[in-house]
Amino acid sequence: MKAIWNERYQQENYQYGIKPNDFFAEELSKLKSGRILVPGAGEGRDAVYAAKLGWEVHAFDLSEQGEAKANRLASAEKVRIHYKVADAGNVKFPLESFDVIALTFFHLPLEIRLPFYKQCISWLKPGGKIIMEGFNKRQIGLSSGGPKQLEWLFSSAEIAAEFPGLTINKNEELQRNLDEGPLHQGKAEVNQFIGQKL
Repeated sequence: MKAIWNERYQQENYQYGIKPNDFFAEELSKLKSGRILVPGAGEGRDAVYAAKLGWEVHAFDLSEQGEAKANRLASAEKVRIHYKVADAGNVKFPLESFDVIALTFFHLPLEIRLPFYKQCISWLKPGGKIIMEGFNKRQIGLSSGGPKQLEWLFSSAEIAAEFPGLTINKNEELQRNLDEGPLHQGKAEVNQFIGQKL
C-alpha cells in the first residue's frame, strides 16, 4: 500500500486538492480549537486547514511523499503541523489526548479498521468528537473515487456498531457531488458521521 500512495502523491499537483473536505471544514468551524488528529492525512489539506483555524494538529499517513507535500502546503500557508509517517495498524498516541479525530475518506480493511477505531475512541478526550466522511457501499461502480473492495466501504449501521459507546450526533448516507482535486470528482455515495465521547 505504501508504494501505491507514494506513487500517487509524487505527482506535482495535489491529487485531492488543497482545500479541506467541505463536511469536515463545516463541522470543525463550529468547535473551539484544541488538539486534533488527522489519520490518513495524505497531502495535508485537512490538517493544514485545521492549523489555520488555530488547532494543534497531529497527522499521520503511510506515505513519505504525502508527508513532504503536506509540509510544503503547511509552509506555504505559514502554519505548523506535526506529521509523521506511520501505519494505522501500529501508530500510538496518548490516551484521551485529542478533542477531535478527523477521518476523511480514510478506508481500511476490516481487520485493521476495528482495532484502529477502538484506539481512536481511547485517544479522544471526554467530550471529544469523531468527524468522519467516507464512501458507502453504493459507491461501487462510480468513478468519483474510493476503494474497489466492498468490505472497505461503509454503511451507517456498520459505522454505528464500529464506534460503540459514542453518542451519535449524525450518521447519514447520502449522494453528493465531489470536487476535491483530480481523484475525487463527480457523483458520489457517502456516509457522514459525527460521534461524541461522553
